[in-house]
Amino acid sequence: MSVLQFALLGLGLGGAYALLALGLVMIYRGTGVLNFAQGAVAMICAYVFFALRDDLGWPVAAAGVLTLLFATVLGLAFYLLVMRQLRNSPVLARIIATLALLLLLQGLATLLFDVRTKTPPSVVPAAPVTVLGTAIPMDRVILAAVAVALAAALALVSRHTRAGLAVRAISDSEKGASLSGLSPVLIGAATWAVGFVLAAVAGVMLSPVAGLDSKALTLLVVPVFAAALIARFTSFWIAVAAGLGLGMVESALQLVTGAEGAWYTWLWTGPGRAQAIPALVVILAMIFSGRLLPARGEVVRGRLPISLPPRYRLAGPLIALAVGLVFVFTVRSSWLAAGVVTLAGFLIALSVVVVTGFVGQISLAQVAFAGIGGMTTALFANLGLPFPLVLLLSGAVAALLGLLVGLPSLRVRGPSLALVTLSAAYICQIAVFSDGRLLGSQGYNRVPSATLFGHTLDSTSFAVVALVIAITAACLVSALRTSAFGRRALAVRENEAAATAAGLNVQRFKLTAFALSAFIAGIGGALLSYQANVFAYERFTIFESLHVIAMVAIGGIGMVSGAVFAALGASGGLFSQLLATWGLDAYQLVIAGGALLIAIQLHPDGMASTAHVLRERRRRRATPSPSTPAGTDEPPVPADRPIPAR
Repeated sequence: MSVLQFALLGLGLGGAYALLALGLVMIYRGTGVLNFAQGAVAMICAYVFFALRDDLGWPVAAAGVLTLLFATVLGLAFYLLVMRQLRNSPVLARIIATLALLLLLQGLATLLFDVRTKTPPSVVPAAPVTVLGTAIPMDRVILAAVAVALAAALALVSRHTRAGLAVRAISDSEKGASLSGLSPVLIGAATWAVGFVLAAVAGVMLSPVAGLDSKALTLLVVPVFAAALIARFTSFWIAVAAGLGLGMVESALQLVTGAEGAWYTWLWTGPGRAQAIPALVVILAMIFSGRLLPARGEVVRGRLPISLPPRYRLAGPLIALAVGLVFVFTVRSSWLAAGVVTLAGFLIALSVVVVTGFVGQISLAQVAFAGIGGMTTALFANLGLPFPLVLLLSGAVAALLGLLVGLPSLRVRGPSLALVTLSAAYICQIAVFSDGRLLGSQGYNRVPSATLFGHTLDSTSFAVVALVIAITAACLVSALRTSAFGRRALAVRENEAAATAAGLNVQRFKLTAFALSAFIAGIGGALLSYQANVFAYERFTIFESLHVIAMVAIGGIGMVSGAVFAALGASGGLFSQLLATWGLDAYQLVIAGGALLIAIQLHPDGMASTAHVLRERRRRRATPSPSTPAGTDEPPVPADRPIPAR
């Protein structure tokens, strides 16, 4: 095939990128939220449509109408039940809410549908047509044409209708638009509904082209963000053009993947490299532009999750060691393996606390850092290096990657940094962890058993070593939180401009946090490789990164004790083992996503802060109101009313 034919075949994928990017742009313009669940919405809607059409025998029109209605209701429900309450919350809370929706939809798809990859019959005619002298299936052309037509419709509505002008007014100044009589809630609900409908159209039309796969459709959000960024989340036309262009380029590069060519073809030859091009576009665009997300006139009254200093710095580690030893020497082998996974998960969760909880840098690449540590362990351990040295080298290699990924934080932050770190994790998953030159022909590397002082560690001894490593890391991070560095890091988290004005080197704090957190995550990945005696990239996917973020947010993203709660919910950990014992292991993602959606609204500081919240409530009840003299039964006087003269 020619390069032109491959490029034209990419119209189908590019059309899906364009439709999803239109939805992202619509939601951002209406509410200022980056919807990381856009691909998951496309996925669940595709499963609903093809279940109705293929399994229940519904006509295409009826299945299509019900699927679009489902997408509309889903968008309205998610906004009104979740995002409306978080409308004035910090960026971190709103990003975590969309990640929770992604996990919930992924879990529901696994429970309700057969998620094995399949290629359903096309919804539209797929007979070959000639375009520029090249024969390509008609469904690719129709998908691209639908994206262009919807972009035209959205552009016209945006410029020439009251609804479109209202969305633009909300984007410019939410407070000013509210004073003018516009309803941010109504506009927000409408834009989320439209965004989800566009995702549904993309999922239904793309599945016959690229295959119906729950994980692949969910991960479409990464390249789609590249198209939306090129459009600066404002222009529907540019979003469509960028989506089509990225799809065509990615398809054309498939022609030379794995083939010998010019020296520069190494950029896209090899497993997954062509698919990584859009993610690389995101990273480079952010680095060189500094800011591609347009500023919005939002009213933000919320605060970041609290970061309390540890209360039991001496007793806590001793209790953890005693409980851990009792557990190690009393449980069965299956629970012991789950316990080691929990300890490794604790280290990865602890890395999130360091970079996000202490310094406020939203990183979605922590499991990717752990994967780099696990892969390095497989390479160095097979060279015969001693176990402690392999751990340190694995952490050091991960720290170097963390430093590299953290460099964009010097120019971007908030949702922009979340995009960069997600893109970095995506590149690691599809281009690094699947590279046969590193993994071997079987897709994994065996890892020899750990040895210490000349003795091979059995499962029990290794669990004890992992316990000591986890407790040591917790003590060091606790000491960091109470040190001068920790207090200044919190100042950077709260207000970077104020921290800079106070003379703090904000750049140094950011890079140090990324490097240190990656080092800790890398050691966690090394423990996972030693525990399983194999490095397999399936343990270090983007979904695992998002699952870790969800668990840490539930536990308490600003506290070391929050990482303990997160570790219990790690994939393959103790909670997973408990669910497996009850035959409910398929429900883990649903539980994680649903619990996070509830926790982010009702208890955003996390479970680890529960004792602090209760103490604060008791203190308030015990302290009389300043407006009511002690011993009187008079109600307090509102602060905006004068005290009446007696």
